[in-house]
Amino acid sequence: MKNIEIQTQKLDEIPDVQELANFTYELWKISRPEINASIEGIASWIKNLVYDEDPLIVKAYKEDKLVGWILLFVHDSSKLEVNPWALGGHPLILQNEPSKLEIVRGILKACINYALLNNHTRIELCYEKKENMDEYPINPSLYKEYNFPEEDEIVFMSISLENTEHSQVEFPKGIETIFLKDADDSDLFSCFYDSFSESGDRNFLSETDEERKEYFNEHFDKEDEIIDEASIVLIEGTKLIGFTLVKPTHGEGNGHLWIMGVIPEYRGHQLGSKLLNHAIVTLKEQGYKTMSLVVDSANEAALKLYEKYNFISGWKRITHAWKNE
Repeated sequence: MKNIEIQTQKLDEIPDVQELANFTYELWKISRPEINASIEGIASWIKNLVYDEDPLIVKAYKEDKLVGWILLFVHDSSKLEVNPWALGGHPLILQNEPSKLEIVRGILKACINYALLNNHTRIELCYEKKENMDEYPINPSLYKEYNFPEEDEIVFMSISLENTEHSQVEFPKGIETIFLKDADDSDLFSCFYDSFSESGDRNFLSETDEERKEYFNEHFDKEDEIIDEASIVLIEGTKLIGFTLVKPTHGEGNGHLWIMGVIPEYRGHQLGSKLLNHAIVTLKEQGYKTMSLVVDSANEAALKLYEKYNFISGWKRITHAWKNE
């Protein structure tokens, strides 16, 4: 790339993040004024990131001037993510820079090279959906051109629990419930896997089995804070047939339905509805004020269920994914 130099460093190899903070502050004054960021706040956020493996910083220079950068975050041995949610997802590029497309191409190419060298199989780039294409700092159509096709659209939904009038319901005869934390991990993974193998969840369907296992290990970690009474497993005989996982995240006083599933052969018996109802009633009884969840916009059955329980749609998130196929 003419006049564009791409540099990569692990975050712990950068002695001073001030250059990144200054650049980001000046960019966000124009592109994201609503977040009211400060140079000190951005620098502090970068310095205090919590991670198991050092993130990669990819920087673009033009004539010794920083013109763009991203943080490539390591989720696990399979997945990387470009600029997590707090950084807005899109590569941070000077808006009026004539070489903007070359910079984006160079940064994403560096991400792919890093993934290939370190045996990562997936890179995700996620950002909030806008109604007007002019609101995006980078035209999303470029990502497909650079081997990051659009993968899914996730909808955030929530309800106020204060005005809900649901009461606990009984599960069908022969089906028992236990806390999710008491379930065998191997059986729970099988239930999770079977539940989403025939679903409208495009992210799950596009992943490899290794990536699905990594996701399970991360999000079903029983050392994490889980709302036990709302996180249950359904069992018929010795077979796990459905589950909910609810965590106290996404805001103070909020219970977030992290994931819910019922295996295909037990669908059509209102088990998903009963699981959701149980979570709503339990959270309200425990004093939670709101409940939230996210769902793939293509999962029509799940959307109808959540709308039936008066969940209201909020922000939407677009995901692009490079996959080493």
